[in-house]
Amino acid sequence: MQSIEEKRDFYKFIRKTCFYADLAYFILHIFYFVIFLITKSYILFYLNIASLVIYFFAPIMLLKNKYFPFAMICGNEFLIFMSFGSAMLGFDTGFYLCIIGLCVVSFFTSYFAKSKYKSNSIIWCVLSLMLVLALYIASIYNEPYYIIPNWASTTLSIVHIVTIFGLIVAYLLSFITYAQKLETRIINESRIDNLTQIHNRYDLYNYIDSIEDKKDYVLSMFDIDDFKKINDIHGHIAGDYILKEIAKIATTKTEDSFVARYGGEEFIIITKMYGDYQRTFKMIDNVRKKIEEHDFLFNDIIIHITITIGVEKYDSDMRTEEWITKADEKLYEGKNCGKNITIG
Repeated sequence: MQSIEEKRDFYKFIRKTCFYADLAYFILHIFYFVIFLITKSYILFYLNIASLVIYFFAPIMLLKNKYFPFAMICGNEFLIFMSFGSAMLGFDTGFYLCIIGLCVVSFFTSYFAKSKYKSNSIIWCVLSLMLVLALYIASIYNEPYYIIPNWASTTLSIVHIVTIFGLIVAYLLSFITYAQKLETRIINESRIDNLTQIHNRYDLYNYIDSIEDKKDYVLSMFDIDDFKKINDIHGHIAGDYILKEIAKIATTKTEDSFVARYGGEEFIIITKMYGDYQRTFKMIDNVRKKIEEHDFLFNDIIIHITITIGVEKYDSDMRTEEWITKADEKLYEGKNCGKNITIG
């Protein structure tokens, strides 16, 4: 499920893309305005004026977040106009290229639409192919309605080639940009615990595996004492609040350590020893003391929390699971000793 911020970014991206597309189509039709006027292609000239009106007022739909109507109106206008242009000025003017380019736009539109029906884009592409073939066959047996100078025909052809290359590149670049942002968000979410916003178990194992020399590292596992009672008395919302606050304290009080939520009310801290073991042990125990002293205020009720910590220094050739298990054993040794204690 997307957050409010993610939805805002999504619609901002769509709106920005649509605005740029509308501007590009508007500029293209201004070019047509000049060409049709010079070549006296009056039917296309007046049709083009109607198109300019559409693209001039289309941004109003975008300001009202009417993205699908915008895509439908502009897409159909583009298709109809290019068909008329090809039929009246000849196939070699390149209007048909714009019909082909719309196929890319149709897939882009269907991807970002709420329904995400690929079949709509496939149908559009098939119909576009049939239309282009029909226009091509018609051009073989029929003269263009307007006979325009070679320079005008060549200019139109070049503009259409450049336009379609630009259109395809722009839409694909926009899609890739969005896909990269989406990929980054997915990767981050897969590594971050949703509740506490610290590293999760998956990222913990990746971090441990990335440490080349673990001999100077200490793994500490702790959990909240009598956490079930807290949930039973104050509710699970209070429990979630406490988990988030504890994650903040643990992250703040352990300097450059790696802090992860291992699961439930269990947390793991990976710390590099920049001095002797006792200094590191004292820093870890300071987390326990800070949590014990902290007033967790929830709904105007102060809740006092304690934690029990098991600390295990890395031993040579120790596997990750074994390292965690050793710390876990010391954690439960601390539980059996009355809780609210750090065992190393």
